[in-house]
Amino acid sequence: MSVGPLIASGIGVILLVATAYVLVGGTLATTEVMVEAQNSLVVQQEIRMRTAITIQDATIEGQTLYVDLKNTGSEPIVDVAAIDVYIYRDGTPHYTGDWTVVDISPDDIHPGMLDPGETLFLAVRFEGSSPGYVQVVTGNGVSSSAYVR
Repeated sequence: MSVGPLIASGIGVILLVATAYVLVGGTLATTEVMVEAQNSLVVQQEIRMRTAITIQDATIEGQTLYVDLKNTGSEPIVDVAAIDVYIYRDGTPHYTGDWTVVDISPDDIHPGMLDPGETLFLAVRFEGSSPGYVQVVTGNGVSSSAYVR
């Protein structure tokens, strides 16, 4: 019996094992990435479920809209700069990036963040006619809206 078929069979087995190793390794890496993404999504959804805000007051003085926004949830709003403010005039929404933080009260824990129970006082500059309605949206998509007095 010749040695050629034995060597060819050995090389074939080694190639099969190497191919299986590459496929299994790739599958495991892909599965790990998918599990990590799923876990991250679940964490973000849990944070969103614990986030709640309420507009307590919305008043106009001149060309400035003052909004008192209370964190009524159990999750701190860490990135206050990610908040979006929309004002509605004549039923049409207008995004306004021209707002500033007047104060956060009380702000004893985590200064600069909106912790549960704290109130964020916003000043929103606008031009044109007075808005009749305001909507505030947090960075994770939770919103509150109110009519302007």
